[in-house]
Amino acid sequence: MDKQTTRQPGVDTAQRAESRERARAQVRAGAGLGLANALVGFALEVAMLSAFVFWGFTQAPPWNMLLGIGIPAVAVVLWGVFLAPRSERRLGAGAVRWVSLGAFLAGSAALFAAGAPVLGALMAVFAVANLAVSRHLAR
Repeated sequence: MDKQTTRQPGVDTAQRAESRERARAQVRAGAGLGLANALVGFALEVAMLSAFVFWGFTQAPPWNMLLGIGIPAVAVVLWGVFLAPRSERRLGAGAVRWVSLGAFLAGSAALFAAGAPVLGALMAVFAVANLAVSRHLAR
């Protein structure tokens, strides 16, 4: 017997509707998670630059001015060229995730070096969590 002739319209329709609703709920949850992860990523970018500024200005004069302004400026230029979404030289999606993790962990290390270990540890935890969620969403 053909599968179409044995189908019970009421049961099949209810199961399909339930399946569609589950799929819609998963999409809504993923969209919310993606937005939250993007916001955490932006906060990490700002925190990274702030950490570089903070670390630079804790150095001995006259290097404090050069490092406090120069390191964040170099980080902004490199981020804009290789990691910015609209950059013509943007790296691939996988490389962007790993390079941004490295940059965030460098910011975390700067906080540790500047004498703010709690902030450095928090930044490292959020950076790793950001990578994990972005990899999960990429699947």
